[in-house]
Amino acid sequence: MIAAGDSHTIAKKSDGSVWVWGYNNYGQLGDGTTTNRSVPVQVEGLTDVEVIEAGANHTVALKSDGSVWAWGLNNKGQLGDGTTTSKKVPVQVEGLSDVEAIEAGASHTIALKSDGTIWSWGYNNYGQLGDGTITDRSIPEQVEGIADVEAIEAGASYTIALKSSGAVWSWGLNSNGQLGDGTTTNRSTPVQVLDADGTPLELISE
Repeated sequence: MIAAGDSHTIAKKSDGSVWVWGYNNYGQLGDGTTTNRSVPVQVEGLTDVEVIEAGANHTVALKSDGSVWAWGLNNKGQLGDGTTTSKKVPVQVEGLSDVEAIEAGASHTIALKSDGTIWSWGYNNYGQLGDGTITDRSIPEQVEGIADVEAIEAGASYTIALKSSGAVWSWGLNSNGQLGDGTTTNRSTPVQVLDADGTPLELISE
């Protein structure tokens, strides 16, 4: 498994270890330094990782026990540890367990729990956290009005969710119509993606 941020790259090996290289000015390589690396180095103190994701300048990992860990730039609270202090080694995201999927936008992070709820934290200027506000969050908050979610994805400043019914919902920055609701209005809570005829889009699994 591999992931790429703005100028850093991460890889997960089959043994659950995480390896990183590239730009490291904010500690996004997680090796305890801010030294750029042109060859892979191992992230410190992190094992049993199942999923990795990269934001612009932060990195997120989901461990096999359902906990989420993050490191790197934290100016908007995107590490989810209750602070806005950047971290050079992994820190655990506060109050979050039973996570089965993670995604990272440019400066926000989202998690899907096993109960089908979505939790988000970090930069929220466009409503990309989906909590009904445009307030940045340094600890996870539940996305409003959406449940039974099966999959999540994050754009730079918006978020997408696929429900078990096949319906697609989105929120956040919508300047180019990326939310798919027929408007270019930013949304701070989920709106349903529409088909070309204005009816709700439904994705049917084959």
